[in-house]
Amino acid sequence: MEECSAMKARTLTALSVLNDLRHAAYEALERKHRYPALLLLYSFIDICASLACEQPTVNNGTRFKSYVNRYGHTSGAVTVEDLWAARSTLLHSFSPLGRNTESGAARPIFYFAWPETSEAVRAVLDSKGYSDYLLLDVGHIKTISIWCFNAFWRRVQTEPDFEEVMLQNSEHLLKDLFQHGLEMELTAIETLVAKAGEGNRAS
Repeated sequence: MEECSAMKARTLTALSVLNDLRHAAYEALERKHRYPALLLLYSFIDICASLACEQPTVNNGTRFKSYVNRYGHTSGAVTVEDLWAARSTLLHSFSPLGRNTESGAARPIFYFAWPETSEAVRAVLDSKGYSDYLLLDVGHIKTISIWCFNAFWRRVQTEPDFEEVMLQNSEHLLKDLFQHGLEMELTAIETLVAKAGEGNRAS
């Protein structure tokens, strides 16, 4: 595949928004705010899936699971069903338990991070009566988010048709004043370059 010659203005601002979210999640992790970081990481994956969605009629769960299944490189015992349930219960009730885990469609996910050990956290969870759960290093979710973003970035760079899909999906993406200004400046440059190209072809 050949790389696109240049990304469009709104593509660059959409990537800027994603980078803001990504860095906010990483900063939260560095400050040991692991659960706020997890909220940001799951949301980040969800937004990547939304911007990349080529079937606008699918529901949120299908979109998220399909994207993570394709790009997230999940391994071991965790499934996309488990991750979707974890994303939803954390976002809506800040809990590992919810409708999908109670029905048996997914297992609840608990987390640990350095300096904790999986053994110490598991011992506490077992003592509280939890069973049939998954225990993941928070870094595992971070790694999945990296894979998901890298795939998004690669497709934007190399597939013009995918970039058009992303542009449609990002039409109303929230941006701050700087990003709005950047997009307007880049759009103006795009227009000037296009007019110069038309002039060269006419001469």
